Formats: sequence, C-alpha cells, structure tokens
Amino acid sequence: MKTKLSLTSLSAGLAALAAAGCTVGPDYVAPKNDAPAAWTEDKAPGLIGTGPEADKQLDRWWTGFKDPTLDRLVTIAIADNLDLKIAEQRLVEARAQRTSAAAGFLPTLGAAASAERQRYSTALKFPPFGGIANTFQAGFDASWEIDVFGKTRRAVEAADASVDATIENRRDVLVSLLAELGRDYAALRSAQARLVIAQRNITADQDALDLTHEKFVGGLGNELDVAQAQAQLQTLNAAVPQLQATVATQAHAIAVLLGKEPGALEAELTTAAPLPTVPPILPAAVPSDVVRNRPDIRAAERQIAGANAQIGVAIAQMFPSFSISPSFGVGAGSLNHILKDGALQWGAPASISIPIFEGGRLEANVAQARAVTEEDRLTYRKTVLGAFQEVEDALVGYSSEQRRHAALAAAVEADRIAVQRATALYRSGLGSFLNVLDGERSLYSAEDAVAQSDLTLTQQTIALYKALGAGWQVGETQVATDRQAPAATDRQAPAVKS
Repeated sequence: MKTKLSLTSLSAGLAALAAAGCTVGPDYVAPKNDAPAAWTEDKAPGLIGTGPEADKQLDRWWTGFKDPTLDRLVTIAIADNLDLKIAEQRLVEARAQRTSAAAGFLPTLGAAASAERQRYSTALKFPPFGGIANTFQAGFDASWEIDVFGKTRRAVEAADASVDATIENRRDVLVSLLAELGRDYAALRSAQARLVIAQRNITADQDALDLTHEKFVGGLGNELDVAQAQAQLQTLNAAVPQLQATVATQAHAIAVLLGKEPGALEAELTTAAPLPTVPPILPAAVPSDVVRNRPDIRAAERQIAGANAQIGVAIAQMFPSFSISPSFGVGAGSLNHILKDGALQWGAPASISIPIFEGGRLEANVAQARAVTEEDRLTYRKTVLGAFQEVEDALVGYSSEQRRHAALAAAVEADRIAVQRATALYRSGLGSFLNVLDGERSLYSAEDAVAQSDLTLTQQTIALYKALGAGWQVGETQVATDRQAPAATDRQAPAVKS
C-alpha cells in the first residue's frame, strides 16, 4: 500500500530537496588481496621478471615464436573471430543499458493532441444541455522523479561497473582466443613434424625390409626376419593416417576460430612447416602484477562494484519518492478559439509516494543484493586463487618438461647409434635382425617423444602467457574508437598487498 499526496505548491520545494539529497547504501571499497611476493615454482631457466621487455613480450607474445603464418592468423582472428564479435555486441548492450539508467536523472516529456465530437443525450440531467459538442486539445506533459535518496545514482554506478566488467570480459575472450589459436596451430605443426619422423622411419624400415629380403634370397637370412621387418613397416604405416587426421582437424579448428568455414584453410595449413620455436626467455610477472593484468580478475572486481551499487538501489526503494508532473497546453470547443488567451491551461502537480507495507518485499530485495555482493566477493577471491594456480602449474609444467626434453634428446642420440651398429652387424652376418628391429622401434619412439615434448613445451609456454593475462592489449585500438566509459584499469583497481 502506498500513500500519495498531490500538492501543486510543493513543486518549488522539490528542487531544493533534490539538491540536499543523499545517496543511501554502502560506498564501494575495492577488495584487498594478500598476494605472495614470488612464485613457488619459479625454477625454470630462461625466465625474466617485470620491466619494459617483459611487458612488450606479454602484449604480443605470439611474435616471440618468429612464425609469420601464426602472426597472420592472429591478425585475422582478432578481426573476424565470432566469439570476439559476440563480446563486442555485449559491450554495446551494456553501454545502452548505462544510457537507459542515466535517463532517470532527466524528466520525460511528451506531446499530445486530440479532437473530439460528441453528442450528449438530452435525457440526462448532467450535463445540463443536450446536443453536439466539439473539443480540441493540444499540449505537453512532463514527469520527473527527484533522485533524493540516490536510487538513480546507484543504478548508474551499477551500470558503469557493468560496462567496465563487459570490457574486461571482452579482453578475457581475446586472451583465451589467442591461447587457443596458438595451441591449435602448435598441435597442427607438431602433427606435421611427427609425420616427417614417421615417414623417415618408414623409409628406414623399407630399407631394412629390402635388406632382409636380399639376405633371404641369397640364403643368408630367414623368412622370419622378412616377416618381422614387414610387420614393423606396416606398424609405422598405420600411424600415418592418424597424424594426417590430426593435421586436418586442427586446420578445421583454426579456420572456425578465424570465423571461416572448416575447410577454408586446409589447403594452406596442410603444407608442412616446422613447429614454432619456443622463445629463449619467458616473462614471469610477480603475483601482484597478475592480479592487476588479468581481465577475468578485473571483471570479477567490477562485478563486486556493480552488486554493491545495487544494494543502494534496493535501500532507496524503501524511502519516499518525490516527483513532479507539469503540463501545459490549450483547449477549446472550436479550432478558431484554440489559440486565444482563454484557451491556455496548465498544471504543476507534485507528489510523494511513501512505501508503508510491502509484505517484506523491500527488505528481501536488500538482503538479496547484499548476498549477491558477498557472492561476487567470494567469486573474485576464487578467480584470483585460480589465476595463481594456473601460473604455478604453467611454471612447473614448463620446468619439468625442459628436463624431460633434454633426457629424450639424449635418448634419441643413443638409439640412433644403437641402430647404426645393429644394422652394420646384421649386414656383416654377426648380429641378429631382432637387434635391428628393437633399435628401430626404440629410435622411432624416442624421436616421436621428442616431437611431442616440443609440443608440450610450446603449449606450456602458451599456458604461461594465458595465465599471466597476456595479449589483450592488441585489441585495445579497435575498442578505443567507440569507447564511452573508462575501463576498470582507469577506475579504482583492486588493492594488492604483497
């Protein structure tokens, strides 16, 4: 139930009331984080700390791989990726909602005109006349709710935070897009490298098969050696279709990331090229820098700010609302009288609407807004901890894979020597062909493992870049052209203690 009071004489007092108004609800305080001073897994060689060189490497991390094809794919993805375009439309939507919220500061104004011809019954006692009457009216109506308790101000504050969060969400989409593109491209080139290894070993196994056949025909070998060599060759041949399928599917995935049909890049990307080389040095920003740099963390912080402002909106609804509804116009019984002085009519009513009993709805709205704010604070903390974990995992993964790669590379050299010696002994009749087969299997397995380790190192490098929130800066030029509100980095950043 609401009690309403309409007082024309209150109009002048409402302006003074608005000027002296307050903004209810808690003012926003950015969350604080106790970030560690350094990473516990920062043991990998080749890592650099913060500074201009590290920042430059983070901003355009893919250029460190020195691969022109990857550079070109990134440029196309930034321009044409559909997820990025969807995120940009969400930004347009958020800005429109902010404009809608800010409209509450201004009065609404409308114009109306009407003409009516009506015959009154002569049998009625009122009006005391019968016959036909004409009525012509035209005028303007306005309505303005005075933001005494800050409901509109808090709504705009929430909308500003929503715009900021949407900007950060778009940046986060870009970070994920670049990482996914890098992983898919690396997987494609790795499959091609493994194909080269398989085909090289197929050639070697074919030579071994020819050797066993020659020795068998010459009476120096046996049919078992020929069968074993044939089986080894077919086993390697069986690995080729799977690797070719990997190349094709990764080409499809890259094409879709670039907003194209799945087969659009297959002809281009299926031409073999080496796996991009991991940069010799990688950035290793401190934890507090990650909090400031990752878009998902900044988006979560802006969500808290927006939810906190909604508490003020909910509280303001528990207070009286003040509005004025002035009108101005003319009215007459005929058109030739409508512009005369006597036709002028106006009004300036003011009203107060006071909530008295809402069945607990308003209090529940406040409780809900407070709960949402606390939920967003917990989500923010969870996001920060997840970001720290991603960096730590990427660092330990990169460091351990470096050690594994060195051991695998040494194994390849040892296996290559073993195959050469086993083959030489078999040719001279001093060794078993089984030693040749075992050596070739071991060599192929080791070479393939090195190729997979190369991919893992590249993917761990990309994972580190993604965990550090790298790459979103490259998309800022396009966003800045239509930007209407400052991003979270330009507003109140979350406080970080290290």
